[in-house]
Amino acid sequence: MPKIMWTAMKLTVFFSLLPLLTISLPCIASNTIQLVYDTEGEPLNSYNAYYVLPAKHIDDKLFLTTKRIHHHGCLYHVVLESNMTIRTNMEFTPLPPPPPPPRDVNIVPIHLSSDVWIETNDLSSLCAKMLPWHLTDQTPNSSLGSTQYVAAGNKEGTWSPLVFRIERHGADMTGYKLVVCANKGPCKDLGLRTYNGNMWLTVSNEPFMVVFMKAT
Repeated sequence: MPKIMWTAMKLTVFFSLLPLLTISLPCIASNTIQLVYDTEGEPLNSYNAYYVLPAKHIDDKLFLTTKRIHHHGCLYHVVLESNMTIRTNMEFTPLPPPPPPPRDVNIVPIHLSSDVWIETNDLSSLCAKMLPWHLTDQTPNSSLGSTQYVAAGNKEGTWSPLVFRIERHGADMTGYKLVVCANKGPCKDLGLRTYNGNMWLTVSNEPFMVVFMKAT
């Protein structure tokens, strides 16, 4: 899909989600003017794609990617795993989405604790190239209870993102945490839940600390 058409679609979805953004305002931190940086010390931006890696064990063999379960159409779960054959990268869009540039590439930095959409650039998917992140109640196994999982894409193949933020966490300021701002109430941390040999990204009380490596 052409860049301008893709950006226009994002703008349309953004305005439809304005009530949700208003609800999530109470969880804005006081440091929104600070930037998020990648592993090379460069500001995270809306133009480049990034691998999301564990902060305490920076290793490009282990990163967040997507995994399809139960053949739920175009619904994928976000997991932490090693896959050197197909490496999945993410893109971050600040809200409101920047307008399509007339000529030059529009590179917008990502600010700490600001609203963003996160999309998985999954080249192995038979669905859309870009799979937006959101929450799902679909679990890898019904015995796991009511935990909400981070998903990319959905059963219908439509574009339905949620609002996320990148924040600092902890006294040593090592890496960043991802939070989701959905419905009423404060934003919620995202962490890992281990089941059946996989580490699934879920809503959690123990945040998963990450860093961002520019995709090559």
